[in-house]
Amino acid sequence: MLKRCATRVACQLRHARNFSSHADSDSKARLGIIGVPFSKGQGKGGVERAPALLRENGLVPLLEQVSYGNLQVHDYGDLQFEVDPIPTEAPEYRNIKNYGEFMGCNKALIRKVQELLQENDQFLTIGGDHAIGFGSVAGHLQHTPNLSLVWVDAHADINLHNTSESGNIHGMPVSFLLKELRVFWQHAQLEKTAPVCLAADQLVYIGLRDIDPYEAYILNKLGIRAFAMDSVDKYGISKIIERTLDSLKPQNKIHVSFDVDALDKSVAPSTGTAVCAGLTLREGISVVEALRDTNRVQGIDLVELNPSLGSEHDVQTTIASSLEILKSICGYKRSGSFANIKTDLFETLKN
Repeated sequence: MLKRCATRVACQLRHARNFSSHADSDSKARLGIIGVPFSKGQGKGGVERAPALLRENGLVPLLEQVSYGNLQVHDYGDLQFEVDPIPTEAPEYRNIKNYGEFMGCNKALIRKVQELLQENDQFLTIGGDHAIGFGSVAGHLQHTPNLSLVWVDAHADINLHNTSESGNIHGMPVSFLLKELRVFWQHAQLEKTAPVCLAADQLVYIGLRDIDPYEAYILNKLGIRAFAMDSVDKYGISKIIERTLDSLKPQNKIHVSFDVDALDKSVAPSTGTAVCAGLTLREGISVVEALRDTNRVQGIDLVELNPSLGSEHDVQTTIASSLEILKSICGYKRSGSFANIKTDLFETLKN
């Protein structure tokens, strides 16, 4: 009899522990990570190594640690994709370098992002070059149509197929996303691939300082809010953040697409298109902290870290800066946290 009671109590305790563990798990936010080792959006190899390199430098345990136990991180590995056949009815797109690879990767990413958001509260896409911004944001829009996009970058990446001088498609992903520019991509069959568009008034740029002439024309024509580095210098990052948040619809979720070249090359030298006089690391952190604190960030991209460029010191500096940005947007508070502490500490010490 006593043995049966002991067995029953042990089972109940085991069930209670399992229930408690399950309840704790359910109370945590879930972040899904997908690596996208895509480098065909520009001409410098090496950027495809970034997802593996960030993982080797402790990305997943770091994000779990800095969230103070409030985040479950699930790493889904790297995206698998195939080359998409170039549409023969659109010969003008042949001027774009690696258009088939770009479309193959981004179509797969659009599908994958929707899967991630079915299983997680947030997702992080690790590039790769910024050409993957199309698939990451487009997939997010398919799941969450009420979306605002903050594009933190030295470059606007809003060229069209007939305005780009280089033909590098990492300078075009935003133009695929905007409702107002969809007419220029009629042969890309975007109504099938990415039918939900982003409104131009829900796009905000921070950190611009290398803008092509036609990009400047598009930004002005569509009235897109673009806070270039001269505005950051004139008003300060706090004012830029305030104006950015005022621009975003309060009911919208937020996607943050962060190109490491938005940061000054002194803190992010190992990137393909580094530009002087960019955001300091503190300014970059301030931007993502403010967005994080809205509790509306649902999608994050980190792109253009290229470990093949620069010295070993340059690479390690860029990795460290990238991890600082990611840990800040995922929960790390420079002011400290009151999470998971014993509130009766002083009473215990008195006794």
